[in-house]
Amino acid sequence: MSMQLLVDSDEFWASLKADIAASRDYVYIQTLSFEGDTAGKGLCEQLKLAKARDIRVIVDCYTKYMISDKFLYTPGNLRDKPLRQEVRDTREMIEDIRRHGIQVRFVNPAGFCLYKFPARNHKKSVLIDGRIAYIGGVNFSDHNFAWHDMMLRIEGPEVVGFFAEDFRRTWVGENIGQTAKFGDLEFIIFDGATNEARFERIMTLLDSARESIYIESPYLTFPFFDKLRKIRERGVDITIITPDRNNKKSIKKYILWEAHRCDLAVQLYQGRMTHLKAILIDGKTLIMGSTNFDFLSYTLQQEIAAIITSPAIVADFKSRIIEADLRNSVPFATDGSSPKGHALNVQLKSLGRLAVFLNRL
Repeated sequence: MSMQLLVDSDEFWASLKADIAASRDYVYIQTLSFEGDTAGKGLCEQLKLAKARDIRVIVDCYTKYMISDKFLYTPGNLRDKPLRQEVRDTREMIEDIRRHGIQVRFVNPAGFCLYKFPARNHKKSVLIDGRIAYIGGVNFSDHNFAWHDMMLRIEGPEVVGFFAEDFRRTWVGENIGQTAKFGDLEFIIFDGATNEARFERIMTLLDSARESIYIESPYLTFPFFDKLRKIRERGVDITIITPDRNNKKSIKKYILWEAHRCDLAVQLYQGRMTHLKAILIDGKTLIMGSTNFDFLSYTLQQEIAAIITSPAIVADFKSRIIEADLRNSVPFATDGSSPKGHALNVQLKSLGRLAVFLNRL
């Protein structure tokens, strides 16, 4: 088995294009966003040229409501001509690849009045020919391709078989929580129903920290802050990198308030959005994948997490993510007593509890 970290969309796309071109048996893709722009159409052109006999794409219904990071049905966005054109382009793109024999299936309907909208299939994966798997955080849309992110490429039939089983079950509407270990690589698939129990593995790893925890996430929330506060009280150094230009401004404010309350160091990533989600514990154990380490991932969303102890991959992550991203970040200090922070905390927790209640009915 071999592994490779691919940092940002250029590395990911160059590698994926070559693997799709060499495919012969199948190409399976899961994505949250699949949009009719350069990134989405580029993937479709590669799939249309592929010689694989079985090509399937699972798309979460998120794409039916969010394009270019905009909710489609606000009054302003209903009048946004470029946005409406991209909606049409997305629909035509999907119809076109279907005509070429590529199967596309939308999953996780949003329900009446979007009450199930928080419960998304948030997994991002590509599986090719029983040989190659990609997992991580990159979606197929231009704004996602422009963001800082990371994918893990794995060559190994046992790993690919594990994810192919999950893909085929998801394809027929079965969300199954699973775990598997392959040497110094461990996977957790979250089904959106038993997430809290499966996240105990990650919480236990956090508790094992003795020296340091590094976290990069744009949307870190409770209950992870509650855990980090207790770990910090033991004297463990904790650093959070989160984007200065966060696409969810209220979440940024909340993160800064919580970090101050928990005595955690915050570095604000500069220049562009970082969508990367990863935790490094004591410089030895790397956790990465699709999960944002937020309340929705913890309770409702289908996710993939990888736990990696490979010294080579960890060293590469330290060099190309931690060191590089810290150089591109500035420290942030704020007064955590702001009433806005308290209000956001109450608001987010109330909305989170409501989302869980509605989706467990």
